[in-house]
Amino acid sequence: MSTFNRATLVKVLEILDSSHAGEALAAAKLASAMVRDAGLTWDEILAPEIRGQALLAPAATGRPAGTGPFGYRREERELSPHEQFFMVLLSPRTPSEIKRKLRGLEARVLDGEITPQETQDLRFMYQSFVVG
Repeated sequence: MSTFNRATLVKVLEILDSSHAGEALAAAKLASAMVRDAGLTWDEILAPEIRGQALLAPAATGRPAGTGPFGYRREERELSPHEQFFMVLLSPRTPSEIKRKLRGLEARVLDGEITPQETQDLRFMYQSFVVG
């Protein structure tokens, strides 16, 4: 079954209203990747009958199902720091204090200016709070 989560997509799309262009662009890319990796199209996402289609088994839809969180296929590629950042930030399993600390890192993540240690920390948080 596809692990596409419409509520998570809505949260990501709400970030498009950000006054920070980099943040809005990262959200748009993440939303697009979520739709693509779930094997859906934007037409299907915007259709009122999405619930029935998203819950069908891959054999019934003729599309491959995502196997990772939020519809990502783990075997295809590793998520970028941008994607990991937003997944950790949007995960209901991420503690509030971690989310507050992430907000301080946000501008640097979006500008691609995080250190290798911060990249490793982000990967660890992703594994702990999203995949885990």
